[in-house]
Formats: sequence, structure tokens, C-alpha cells
Amino acid sequence: MVGGTSLGIRYSKVAILALSVSLVHGAPPDGEEASADQRRVIDGMIRAQAARFEQFESYTRLQHYSVTTDRFGLKADMVARIHRDRLKGKTYEVLRRSGSPVIQSHVFDALLEAEVATNQQGGELLTLENYSFRLIGREAFAGRSCYLLASEPKRKDKRLLKGRIWVDAEDFGIVHIEGRPSDSLSFWVGRPMIVQDFTKQSGFWWASMRRSYIDNVFLGKSDLTVEYTDYQFEPRR
Repeated sequence: MVGGTSLGIRYSKVAILALSVSLVHGAPPDGEEASADQRRVIDGMIRAQAARFEQFESYTRLQHYSVTTDRFGLKADMVARIHRDRLKGKTYEVLRRSGSPVIQSHVFDALLEAEVATNQQGGELLTLENYSFRLIGREAFAGRSCYLLASEPKRKDKRLLKGRIWVDAEDFGIVHIEGRPSDSLSFWVGRPMIVQDFTKQSGFWWASMRRSYIDNVFLGKSDLTVEYTDYQFEPRR
């Protein structure tokens, strides 16, 4: 008993000494460290997104849309060329279509128009004006070490996703996104689960694939996929 009491006293002295050193040197609590990490990751992500468009005068890419539904056997495909000018925003040209006219007009055309309108209204959506972000951990994705952020839209807006963002730990580029729009995309599409992948090209992360999983009374269970390919960049002069 005497030995146990003596050991307990020694441990208490060690603990008090450690606490005193911490107070003298001003070591921040874990919460402050976590908050600093969160700010660093969020600021890095926002800067990385903006830097992509500052480096290039314009880019062009192909977007291949496809939908299959389990109701009425509806299918549709469309390929469009998107051009994005740093100052003028986005324009598009439809190269070919096939399949259901209903899906073409109510889904594909609506998505293209929304993409162009978003760019004309200010371009980048991943800002602190649009979202609250929260660092929830680290997780590997596609072989990359990533920070994992939760995204919470500050208003109802079909362009803003409530979900999670995987941010590359090395350069703060976005590697992967999962979430649902905070408002309905359209009468036909609703608020689907959206999964988006990115690939690194010309030093930055760009969209490579977007999948939307739809389940509603109009289209039934449907998979909408957009593949982004054939990027061509014009460096800024």
C-alpha cells in the first residue's frame, strides 16, 4: 500500500509539472489546433479552385451525357462541346443526340443551360459566401491522401451540394465529391445523389466523371452519367 501511494504521488507530480509547462509555453488546446487545420484546408481548397482559372485564358472539353431508366425503357445520349473563357464564361455546342426526346429536353438541355448560367453568375461556387465547411478527418481516395470536408450550403440552391469533399493533402485540389443539391434540380430530376470524380491535368484537378442517381415517380430509378474528356487548354497570356 505504501509503495502504491508513493507511486501515485510521483505520477501526480509529473502530471502537475506537465500542465505547468503547457501553461507557461502557451500550448494551444486540441480544439484550437483543429480549428487552425480546418482554416488551412478550407483556404487552400478555395485558392486552388480559383487558381485553375487564373492560369488559363480558356479551355475546351467534351461532355458525354447518358441516361438509362427502369421505367418505360427510356434511354438517351448527348455529346456537347463546352468552351470556357476566363472573362466571358461558358458557351456550348451540341454535337450529337440520340434516344428519348423527353430526356433530351427536360434533363440534358436543362443541365447544359444551368451550367452556363452558373458560370455567368459568378463562376466558382466553392466559396465561404455559399458554404459552411467543416474538417471531419483524413481519408485516402484513389491512392491519394486526402482531407475530408463536410459541406453545408448556406441557402437553398440547386447548384450547391450538401455532402462531403475529398481534398488532396498535397496541393488542396478537389479529388472527389459526394452529396445532394440543397434544392431540386428540376421537376424531372429532383434532388439526386451526385458523385463526382476529378483528374489532374496541366497541373490542376478537373472534372472527369459525374454520376447522378435518380429515383422519382417520373423517371423511376435512373442513372445519369456525364463524362468529361478531351480537355484543351489555352494558357493565359
